[in-house]
Amino acid sequence: MIPPASRSPLIWIALTGLVFGGRLCTTDVLAQLQVAQSFTGARPFLTASDGWTVEGVDGRSYVPHGIGYSVLLLPAALAGLAAGEAVARVSTALTCAALSACLFAVWRSLCVSVNGAPPPAWKALAVMTGGMALVYARLPFDVTAAALLCTASLCAASSGRDLAAGFLIGAALLVRLDSAVFLPSLVYGWRRGARLVPGVACALALIAAANLYRFGSILEDGHSQDPAMALEPGLAGLAGLLASPGKGLVWFAPIVLPAASRHRGWRLAAPLAFGLLLHSMLHDWTGGTGWGPRFLFPALPAFLVPLAAPRREGGLFGLTAAWGVILTVAAVWSNPSVIERSLGADAFEDPSRQAVIWQPSRSPLLHSISSIGSGTPDLFCLGALAGSRSAGTAACIMQGAWVLGALALAGAHRRGGPG
Repeated sequence: MIPPASRSPLIWIALTGLVFGGRLCTTDVLAQLQVAQSFTGARPFLTASDGWTVEGVDGRSYVPHGIGYSVLLLPAALAGLAAGEAVARVSTALTCAALSACLFAVWRSLCVSVNGAPPPAWKALAVMTGGMALVYARLPFDVTAAALLCTASLCAASSGRDLAAGFLIGAALLVRLDSAVFLPSLVYGWRRGARLVPGVACALALIAAANLYRFGSILEDGHSQDPAMALEPGLAGLAGLLASPGKGLVWFAPIVLPAASRHRGWRLAAPLAFGLLLHSMLHDWTGGTGWGPRFLFPALPAFLVPLAAPRREGGLFGLTAAWGVILTVAAVWSNPSVIERSLGADAFEDPSRQAVIWQPSRSPLLHSISSIGSGTPDLFCLGALAGSRSAGTAACIMQGAWVLGALALAGAHRRGGPG
């Protein structure tokens, strides 16, 4: 029997099914899938042909991403090997939805550890939705995987399982190297901190081996050839990540505002603070195409934990939570990546790209909101129906079963606990 405490995670699973788009959002995600396909022998090892590629030491094309997300996409690659490229892409989106479900469950466990009680179901769902988690459940970037592993590492460390925390943060480093912003929050003194070393060391060894294989140096991951990753310290990036109309945190996830005053320690707030500092110093601090400040998303679940404590909330919480729901509807009705690319060029220096970032009239957020009610929502079943009636009918049945099945399980245990 599923315990009553699983009600809110089951509702989250239903919501991920409801918003499921079944598509890849950018060529960078396609490139990470191609790296996963290289593990099956379908292409040369670790190579990719899409996304921003870099010539390796052997003259082949590689992408400067960690290999961790591609490892997680191996089942999608195998599905594609058996049933075709279209199935691989849908399976990639399914993998992201599954990772989001795991993220919600782990985040809820961290809430119990920190706050001493589970959050009410409605509050847990509102906080995570406001923190962009439902949007990134349908946009299969690697940030959901990183958020899961980083949040799990905090959960393990908070309960004294430091060795597990080390391997979890190590896995996060394999997905995204900027997960290192979580490391200070995992150290509870030198003796416990030493237990983190084996997991982190294993991850660094794998990263070094992948770098050596691709680029001929354990320290070269390909980003040195990417002008977007050049360091340019200054206030523009910090201001943009916080408040720009096109990428600002306070517009895309304003629920951080009521959360900021709830922190009584530094461990849950530090990853977001360090992430802001780190990414603000990059030439292209926006993270490219994505919903809001994509690179900051892995730190948001941890930052929002104090806000999930059971207590009466004021008007600011209600307003920011409602805004999060509106934004999620907007990001589901449209394809945010397509909208962002239609508004300006990808190159950070291009004036049209700067307009997307800084001009309210060119903000992807406002354009996504204005798309609500026009056309049809960007859902997997509706897209499949547009291509083939029989395939679309099957997709609608499967997506409906996903949503209704999870809701039925949640409803069956509604009386057993708070969520």
